[in-house]
Amino acid sequence: MIDAKKLQYYLDSPLMKRIVELKERDFADKDKFDYAPVSYDDAIENYKRIVDITGEVAKNVIEPNSESVDLEGPHLVDNRMVYASKTYENLDATRKAGLWGITMPRRFGGLNLPMTVFSMLSELVSAADSGFQNVWSLQSCIDTLYEFGTPEQQTKYIPRICAGETMSMDLTEPDAGSDLQHVMLKA
Repeated sequence: MIDAKKLQYYLDSPLMKRIVELKERDFADKDKFDYAPVSYDDAIENYKRIVDITGEVAKNVIEPNSESVDLEGPHLVDNRMVYASKTYENLDATRKAGLWGITMPRRFGGLNLPMTVFSMLSELVSAADSGFQNVWSLQSCIDTLYEFGTPEQQTKYIPRICAGETMSMDLTEPDAGSDLQHVMLKA
């Protein structure tokens, strides 16, 4: 298991000053959301707390469930995929800890964290259970909808992702469907 404190040294990088400035847009959300940082130091402190919370969830819930998830595995019930029961426990724990909508703006219910912090959180979750990390990190797929979706699509889907209610990633390639092992690329 990775020690969350060891990852936090990235937050002390001088580059974080500019990252925070860009992500927080001069702390424009401070008067709109009670959990928005009011300064650079406040932002870094928030990021450190979120890294700690993620580390605790990873250590106390996700990692202890990992063997059971591997043994049970996902399975089909009435032609629908159902996760292993402990995967649902992991999802519930990450929801209760507020670990969804990591990079999404606060106006959609997100945390508005920089991708640097999301990568740190992802590292912690992956160390606990790399299979669950694939499920949990699907929330980052919503970035495309945020950047290119219509306002109606954004309003309909992004808050649901931020609440941990839904997520999806669809892969399709000619002659392979969603079977990544059979995808053939040409340069």
